[in-house]
Amino acid sequence: MQRYQTVRTEDIEKIHQISLKIMEEVGVIFSYAPAREILAKGGAKVEGETVYFPKGMVERELKHVPSSFTLHARNPEKNVEFNTEETRFVGPYGAPFVMDLDNGRRPGTLDDFIKLVKLCHMMNNIDVQSHISCEPGDTDADTRHLDMVYNTLKYSDKPLMGSVLGYEASKESIEMAAIAHGGLDAIKDKPVIISIPCTLTPLSYDDKMAGAIIAYAEYRQPQLVNSLCLAGATSPATIAGSIAVQNAEILAGIVLAQLVSPGTPIVYSASGSSTDMRYGNLSIGAPESALFSLVNGHLAKYYKIPCRISGTLSDSKQVDAQAGYESMMTLMMAQMAGGNFILHSAGILDTYNCVSFEKLMIDDEIIGMVKRIGRGVTVNDETLAFEVAKQVGPRGEYITNKHTFAHFRKEFYQAQLSDRARVNQDGLTIEERANARWKKMLEEYVYPALPEAIDTELQCYIASKR
Repeated sequence: MQRYQTVRTEDIEKIHQISLKIMEEVGVIFSYAPAREILAKGGAKVEGETVYFPKGMVERELKHVPSSFTLHARNPEKNVEFNTEETRFVGPYGAPFVMDLDNGRRPGTLDDFIKLVKLCHMMNNIDVQSHISCEPGDTDADTRHLDMVYNTLKYSDKPLMGSVLGYEASKESIEMAAIAHGGLDAIKDKPVIISIPCTLTPLSYDDKMAGAIIAYAEYRQPQLVNSLCLAGATSPATIAGSIAVQNAEILAGIVLAQLVSPGTPIVYSASGSSTDMRYGNLSIGAPESALFSLVNGHLAKYYKIPCRISGTLSDSKQVDAQAGYESMMTLMMAQMAGGNFILHSAGILDTYNCVSFEKLMIDDEIIGMVKRIGRGVTVNDETLAFEVAKQVGPRGEYITNKHTFAHFRKEFYQAQLSDRARVNQDGLTIEERANARWKKMLEEYVYPALPEAIDTELQCYIASKR
């Protein structure tokens, strides 16, 4: 549910119309020949690698996109429904570096990857495992996607994401997920893995991402069609102009997916922000990032498609005050915008480049706070508590009243890390408490057993691809 709008509905219609004009008159590059062939058969004009989309074609294909779908987990109790109303939280994605208090910043390894999968499995606020919890740089890059899908399936029974590094890698991710769900025939109309193919801004798709869109659509598996524009660098410096370009890119990918298989589940995924012109860098902790989120959420509601928005983002290189205020701002705006799939819900530092184990825990606290705010306020005779106020009277106290004991556990968010005591009782900083918490969680981790037959089949599959 969108709780705040920064533009009017008529402004959203203007953005939509300009996006359609960009698609029809400027076009979008698809370097992948199979994608151009599919789009041409669907009614697009193709000149070289540039594809021009007629307005009617785009609006026709948008009508095929479902407004909801269920992403199935290895454990059916952890299936997740995605729709245009509810908010779901997803782990960190794509960082090549990791960091913790004990070992500092370093390139990610498979051991770090598995630890992050285990922690996200243990975190009640995380609904879906990402594909690249961190980049396991000590594995073979050509088959790394197999290692990541396997270890995510093995160490967590939550839903998961898959590779988008080309048609074949995408297909292999889907086939591995299918092994855990009864085979390819069993998943034809059963989403079991979700991906995030990304545009090459401005206005293009490379071979790998277009191939990924086709692969996931062929198997009718959901995908977040994503654009990360850098306002002032890869898109106009004005937020409205950037969003119009970004939207054109996303719609082009959605049209491709629907032409491959009408009704393929889609999450509208826009993650653009501003460029810091002093350094030429993307800034994900900027207030413009929050404005992008609000407008993108509005656009997704206009299209009646579930919406991806990024979560606790920060440009800070440390778990510090900057990381805290940027992360709360971006996650709060993600919820206010009506985001349904919150990627990077926890752990991200350094403009997507690093995952911090301590920040993962601190962001879990922030998610809990934001979820509490999202629940809102219930107003009825019981919660208005007139009889209680009458019983207690002026200058009375409520702390020992039965009504208080009946309601406070549900009404008040119970902090896990925040220091709310009158004095600092443990003498620790929040980062130190977070360090102790993630270590304790790993000690308490219980392996969600992967059936031996499935494990063996997955390992044989991986061996056949190496």
